[in-house]
Amino acid sequence: MGLTPLIEQSSLHAQPSSPLWHQAQQLHEHARPAGSPSIASSSSAGEINAGAGSSYVINMEPEASPTPPLPNIRSSTEVVNSAASGGGGAPQPGPTSPETATETEERLTTTPEIRAVLMLVDKYVTFVLILLLKLAFDHRVGVLVIIGLFITFCHANSVIKREVGKQAKRQLSSLMLVVTNLCTCICFVYFLLAEKGLAYALILVPPYTQPIGGLEVVWIVVVTDFVLKLITILVKGVILALPACLSAFPRRGRYYLFVENCSQLYRSVMPMQHWLYYFSESYTGTGKMFSMVLSGAYLLCKCTDVVSKTRAWKRGLVQVLSNVNYGHPPTAEQTKAVGDSCPICQDDFKRPTMLACNHIFCEECVSVWFDRERTCPMCRAQIADDPTWRDGSTTFLIQVF
Repeated sequence: MGLTPLIEQSSLHAQPSSPLWHQAQQLHEHARPAGSPSIASSSSAGEINAGAGSSYVINMEPEASPTPPLPNIRSSTEVVNSAASGGGGAPQPGPTSPETATETEERLTTTPEIRAVLMLVDKYVTFVLILLLKLAFDHRVGVLVIIGLFITFCHANSVIKREVGKQAKRQLSSLMLVVTNLCTCICFVYFLLAEKGLAYALILVPPYTQPIGGLEVVWIVVVTDFVLKLITILVKGVILALPACLSAFPRRGRYYLFVENCSQLYRSVMPMQHWLYYFSESYTGTGKMFSMVLSGAYLLCKCTDVVSKTRAWKRGLVQVLSNVNYGHPPTAEQTKAVGDSCPICQDDFKRPTMLACNHIFCEECVSVWFDRERTCPMCRAQIADDPTWRDGSTTFLIQVF
């Protein structure tokens, strides 16, 4: 096999005139192929290196095949820069840039199907808006009544929740303003709509004797539902304003829960007569059978809601009648071991109560806490049941059907 001796510098030191150096030079000249560089340059280099006092060793390993030249690989950054500067050469494929908003919009508008949908929407949206404006103007009194009731409800609900959290430090002036505002709003609504007789709907008496349309049924139900929720907030405000000698603060969360359950049950039953009358009196003659089918389907859908509200009302009644304690009074040694201040109010203990997790709090403080949470304030152990509606809040859900 063809071997190309490669003369490498060795750590051995020998003189140029030594026999070893002459033998290595002769072998190097004899083994070099014809197409290799001139021996003179190698000899001269060897002489220069030899003059420096270095020796040479022959590497007899077989010559490897020549390595092909690497292709001209450019990074994506160089390709982008080259394309941006107008340089020649085909750019290498790289990651595509994300579409801009303008390109996406142009692509959507150039699609025939999407363009047809956009034209259809643009054609009918204007008409729908005009129709809604006409309906709002024709029923402007009803729309303004619903907006006013909603704003009054949101404000009164937030004030009651805030004052319930203060317990004994509640502001009676704020409660009086809320109660006055609610009474004024309810009286004004029914005075404004006196000719329609909507007040009868509060006591489950239909305010009409002839068949009415679906939109009118929805309007009557929504207005009556808002008024019932305002009455619910009014009752909660009266309970909150009672002195502590008539109603202990730790038990008031159960009263708020029971009042809310009563309100939701009554509001769930209230729309039934209006919708049953609407479904049953919508058709006459041969269509009477279909109206009966609609009424039966509505009753089946409504049955589950009424049953769930009834069960919640019964649970609330049991909690009001029962005397539920979250713990038991601790001994003097146990109270002294944890200090003389309540972790919640940071004040001296007032009627301390030890929970099942052995943490001690004021009875009033921990009762207020469990009106919003169900776990211990210190260790997060579950102590109470679901505290929903014990904070004095009223549901935002509108009972439409």
